[in-house]
Amino acid sequence: MTRTETACFGLIASAFILAGLLLVQVSSMPNNAQASMVISRNNFTLLTAKTRSNEESLFIINNATDRLLIYRLDLARKRIELSGSADLADLFSRSGSGGGDNDGGRSGR
Repeated sequence: MTRTETACFGLIASAFILAGLLLVQVSSMPNNAQASMVISRNNFTLLTAKTRSNEESLFIINNATDRLLIYRLDLARKRIELSGSADLADLFSRSGSGGGDNDGGRSGR
């Protein structure tokens, strides 16, 4: 066996060890949604989520109209602006068809 073959087998073995460690770590992570930061009152559900590095957005779901609104903070202008909206009923009715537009049903951007 040459040095090149030995090195290749060593790399393959280490790749399998790293893949095994990754699987162990992923399997120990909880796979349920965490809804501790969700506020739901009357016909509205509000939550914040990190959308970019150092940026969080506010997601508002109007349960009466099945509408999702996404707001982001514009620090330069010191205001909150609408960054996207979607009709949830329309999104979920198209989700199984494989069709639809390329922007995920977002508008208002």
